[in-house]
Amino acid sequence: MRAELDEIEDVWRRSPVSAVPPNELMLVTDFDGTLADIGPDPARSAAVPEALDALRRLARLLRQVVVLSSRTSTELERLVPLSGVRLIGDSGLAPPTPDEKRALERFNGEAAKLMASVSGAWLEIKPASTTVHLRNAQITGEEAMALLRPLLKDTGLYGAQGRKVIEVHTAFAGKGTALTKLLDEVEPGGVIALGDDENDRSAFEVLSGSEMPHMCIGISSPEVRPDLFARCDLVLGSPRQATAFLQMLADWASASLETSRSG
Repeated sequence: MRAELDEIEDVWRRSPVSAVPPNELMLVTDFDGTLADIGPDPARSAAVPEALDALRRLARLLRQVVVLSSRTSTELERLVPLSGVRLIGDSGLAPPTPDEKRALERFNGEAAKLMASVSGAWLEIKPASTTVHLRNAQITGEEAMALLRPLLKDTGLYGAQGRKVIEVHTAFAGKGTALTKLLDEVEPGGVIALGDDENDRSAFEVLSGSEMPHMCIGISSPEVRPDLFARCDLVLGSPRQATAFLQMLADWASASLETSRSG
């Protein structure tokens, strides 16, 4: 673990973000697969306790701490019960227009019929999107996409494979769009983003195209394509390692602010 921490600290020291004062930094992190291990039942997932402790500290030290997740806002309030941490659910998607709502309702009704014969598959319906869960299903993501692709085309919706899920929402919407809005609103001096799944790709792309000091951190698994992390400055192997980074970041921010006050 010490070697892993040494590598994390080395990458951090070499990152332009480490030169940004803590009170100008924004941290944006995913939840499942980043702060919490992914298991067979999403309802039983929980964040690594030390990760929550680190976020609690960081909320007092950074410009803003954001959990940006495909979970609903209500779920995030239960999973991340921390004062000062901003919770953005449903990947930050805007409320659907009437036409988009009708498209989602049609998709949900017909997809439920298509997936009814697939044991273990189920639909999670959210305000602006739908997640097709496949972790307990005897079907691959590619096979499920083949079933759903004609329906996606007919409804004009977008489906993206993730870690044993298919995320369905309006085209050209997702975490990248939400992150762009956050950058305009918060106006940070630097940004750190953590994520583990296909839904985080657009956020990594937004930051990699920005001149603002930034650091993209991926949490890898055999369930995602390696090119997901092509724009990442650091790739970690588990939520435990992501927690180690957050703890290191909190220690750095605390020491940096203490130094600036005493100086």
